[in-house]
Amino acid sequence: MEHDVRQFDGENTGDTGKIIEKLDFLNTQEGLQQCMDDENFYLDIVSTYVEDNVLEDMQKCYLGNDWAGYRVKVHALKSSSAYIGAEDLRAKAKRMEDAAKQEDVEYISLNHHKLVAMYEDLMRKIAAVLPKRINLEGSSQIKQFTIFVVDDSRLNRQVVAEVLSDSYNISEASSGQEFFQQLEEGNIPDLVLLDVHMPRETGHDIIGKLKADERFAHIPVVFMTHDNDLSTELAGFREGAVDFITKPLNPALLQARIGRILDLYYLQSKLQEEVQIRTQDILDKSMQMTVMFDQIIQALANTIDAKDKYTKGHSDRVSKYSVMIGEQLGYSEMQLMHLKYAALLHDIGKIGIPDWIINKTGPLTDEEFEIVKTHPVIGGDILKTITSVEDIYNGAMFHHEHYDGSGYPRGLLGKNIPEMARVINVADSYDAMTSRRSYRDMLTQEGVRGEIEKGLGTQFDPIIGSIMLQIIDEDTEFTLHE
Repeated sequence: MEHDVRQFDGENTGDTGKIIEKLDFLNTQEGLQQCMDDENFYLDIVSTYVEDNVLEDMQKCYLGNDWAGYRVKVHALKSSSAYIGAEDLRAKAKRMEDAAKQEDVEYISLNHHKLVAMYEDLMRKIAAVLPKRINLEGSSQIKQFTIFVVDDSRLNRQVVAEVLSDSYNISEASSGQEFFQQLEEGNIPDLVLLDVHMPRETGHDIIGKLKADERFAHIPVVFMTHDNDLSTELAGFREGAVDFITKPLNPALLQARIGRILDLYYLQSKLQEEVQIRTQDILDKSMQMTVMFDQIIQALANTIDAKDKYTKGHSDRVSKYSVMIGEQLGYSEMQLMHLKYAALLHDIGKIGIPDWIINKTGPLTDEEFEIVKTHPVIGGDILKTITSVEDIYNGAMFHHEHYDGSGYPRGLLGKNIPEMARVINVADSYDAMTSRRSYRDMLTQEGVRGEIEKGLGTQFDPIIGSIMLQIIDEDTEFTLHE
C-alpha cells in the first residue's frame, strides 16, 4: 500500500505524531496496533472512516423500518469504529445492532438520534484535525437539520440550544420581526419552535403570517407554551401547528418530539422530490424505480401507523380495500395506483395529533375528539404541495366527509366529495369495524354488513357502499379483517 498518497506536503514522522496527539478523543494506541504501528497508515484509515460515511444509508433503513438493513449498517459502524479506536461509538453501535437483531423498535427509536449525534460529532472532530487528508467530495453525508427558536425569553432559547445543539443547527430570534427578517435573508429552517405568548406579535400572529406566505408555509411549527388546556392546543392545530411542547421544557421529551417530526419532514421532502421527478412517466420507468417509489410511500405510511399502537397495518388494509372497490368501479391502472397511494397516506395528519389522545384507552371527550377531527386538515397541509397526484391530497383532506353533508372538515355533500375520498371513506370505515380496539373486539361480518347498509346515502356514497356490500358477500370465509 502506498501510504504517502494523502500525506501533507513536507509531512514527516514528527508531523504525524503531533497530528495523532490531537486525536485525543480516540484510543489511538488501539488504532495504531490495528495498523501495525504505522502512523501514516493509521491516519489514512481514520480519513477513510470519514469518507465512507454510512449515515445516509443508516438513516434510510431507520426511516423505512428496515431493521435487517439497519442491523447491517450499525454492524459496519461498530466494526469501523473499533478499527480507529472510537470506543464509545463502537459500544453504542453494538447496543443498536443487538436491538435491531431483536427488532426492539422502541429502544432503537429512543436511541437512534443519539447514535447519529455521536457519529456526526466524531466525524466533525476528525475532519477538524485532518482537513487536508479527507476528500469529502465522494462521501455520502446526511443533511443536518436547522431548528429556529422564536422566544422572547433568552433563558428558554438557551435551554433549547443546550438540549438540541449537539444534533441540530440552532438559530434564534427574540421576536417575530427578527424571525421574519432572518427568513428574508435566506436563513430558512427545517422546523420552528415558537413561543405562544410574546409581546407585540404572539405565536398565533407569527404562525398566521408564516402559513400565509407560500415560501415558508411548508415549514413545520411546534408551539411552546405554559398553557395546558385543550382549547389552546385546538387553536394551534387549526392554525397549522404540528405539535405542542409544554414549558418548562423537558429535555428528553423535547428531543423525542423534535426527532419524530423531523423524521416525517425528511420523508415528506423525499416523497415530494420523487413525485415531481417520477409521476409523469412512472408507467414507462423501470420496475426498480416503481418499487423505490412504493417503498417511500410505504415508509411514510408505516410512520403514521407506528404512532397508534392499536391500528397496526390500518393504512395497508384501507389501501387494499380501496383498490378492490376501485377495480369494481372500472378504474384504470393509473387511477388504481393513485387510489393506492391516497389510501396509504389518508391518515398522515394523525402525526400532528398528540400521542396521549391517539392511544387513549377510554372514550374521547368532546374536546379531545375536536382535536382528532383536525387530522384531515393537517394531512391536507402536509400533502398539498404534491400537486402532480391530486388524489393524495383529496384522500387525506376529505376521507371523513359524509355523503349527506354531516362529515368534516368542510361538510361537503354528495358528489362534491372527490370520488376517491368517498372510496377511502367506505374502506376506512370497514377496516375500523373489522379491527380490534382497546375498548372493543372487532364486529362480526354480519354486524359490519348491517352498519354499511344502514349508512348508504348518509355516511356512504350509495353506489360505492353497495360495491363494498358485494365484496363482503363474496368473502364467504370472512378473510377481510385485521
